[in-house]
Amino acid sequence: MRKIHFLFPILFVFLVHCSNEKEKGIIPGVRITGDPLTDALLLSVLSVPPCQFLSSQNANTNVSLGEGYTSICSTELLNGSLHVPSTGTYQVTSTQGKQTLSSSRCNSTYFDFHIALKDGNTELYSSVSLATSQVTLEVGKTYTLQPSGIVDPSLYECQGRPVSSSVTPYRINFRKL
Repeated sequence: MRKIHFLFPILFVFLVHCSNEKEKGIIPGVRITGDPLTDALLLSVLSVPPCQFLSSQNANTNVSLGEGYTSICSTELLNGSLHVPSTGTYQVTSTQGKQTLSSSRCNSTYFDFHIALKDGNTELYSSVSLATSQVTLEVGKTYTLQPSGIVDPSLYECQGRPVSSSVTPYRINFRKL
């Protein structure tokens, strides 16, 4: 009888400690900040690599593709050129940019802002399709990034008033396979 009294507290502690309580969160069993929403935001920021922005200040420089993951973005109609450090196959993905023309008295007008990867006049990839593609890039060749789709807002008006333009960037991603 005394053995049962002795074993009962041990069994109770064991059962409470090993309960089937499931942890909730983004990754069960992993706590980053303790708040699931903050964890999701933090993981989304960490999972998207930084972007090399093309602007009028750096448009004439080559963007070097790394051995891992490289992203290039822009909100301007600027051609860019790529430097390929080693010949290989790259997985290419992209997201289109958007241009919005708006005025206080009219409905907004939207335009897609695309990016194409070209070898001379040959288009190797375009964000029009939004598909993932595998492209072989070689050392010594000149590859260009050619954007299209932004319109001149001065050509548009709404009830005789000028419109304002806002542009979200395109993004083209390269991952060496």
